Amino acid sequence: MITKLSGKRYNFEIITENSDVYSDFSIRAISQDLRRYSSINNLNVILAEFDIAFDDPKFADSSWTLTQEEVNHLEEIAVQLFSSSHFLTFLEGKLDEDRMAGEWENQLSD
Repeated sequence: MITKLSGKRYNFEIITENSDVYSDFSIRAISQDLRRYSSINNLNVILAEFDIAFDDPKFADSSWTLTQEEVNHLEEIAVQLFSSSHFLTFLEGKLDEDRMAGEWENQLSD
C-alpha cells in the first residue's frame, strides 16, 4: 500500500508491503521539480521522530522488514509528521541539503 502526501517542494510516499508475518516499510521523498527521489526513512531527522537509535542496524537500510504491529505504529507516526507544516518545512530544508550533496540519483519516469 502507498500513502501519498504532499509538501511544498516534495511529495512523499509511505510504502508498506504486507506478508504473512513481516512487512516492509519505507518512506520515499520525490522532488517536485526534477522528480528525483530517495528513500528517507533512515535519515537522522526521521529516525529521531520515530525514536529509533541512529546506529541501530535493524534500521540502516532504506526499507525495513518489521512486524505488522511495528509497521502500523510507524505509519501512524509518519502520517502525523507529514501533516505538520512546521515539520515539513524543517524536513524539506534537510532534503534540500541532502540533494545538494548529490545523494539523489534516481529519477521517476512519466
